[in-house]
Amino acid sequence: MANLYEVGYLSVDLFQLITFSDLIEQGDIDKAKDYFGEKPKPINRYSSLYRKRKTTSEIADVKKGSLELIIAGVTLSAAIIMPLVQIAAQKYFDYRNANVQFQISPDDLSLKRIIDAYAKGDFGRGQEGLDTLFAILERRDYDVRILAENTYIIEHVIDKYSKRIVKTVNKNR
Repeated sequence: MANLYEVGYLSVDLFQLITFSDLIEQGDIDKAKDYFGEKPKPINRYSSLYRKRKTTSEIADVKKGSLELIIAGVTLSAAIIMPLVQIAAQKYFDYRNANVQFQISPDDLSLKRIIDAYAKGDFGRGQEGLDTLFAILERRDYDVRILAENTYIIEHVIDKYSKRIVKTVNKNR
């Protein structure tokens, strides 16, 4: 049973993913690499990296053994990157037949269908899969050019944060 301390770790990870996505979307790739690359600078709550968010998250529903967190006002990049991290984490749990469901999904149904196809492996794996995903999103009129140009760091962040989330969840099972 997760306690609030571990839920706090998950929320910090999600907030950092939003921050990473914001940096990518703003084209501040150097800062994204500094804080989220191979040798990242440490991030804390006092970091100037974080911008004040206009919208806050809210816990919408609490059921036995589950928690739903609604995060509004994220960029398109975050609406894509956060589910990709979830897909990587869920693959870990599914491979080990763990009874864990960790879900992040966008409200945009078209985007959700495309990300679900990616999750099934329809676009390949690794950087090739990301390249195909971004190409399909571009054809569907999503502005993901900046994401397509930075698949290496995005792939690194997906791997890093999915492992962090898996570690947090496994600690509480």
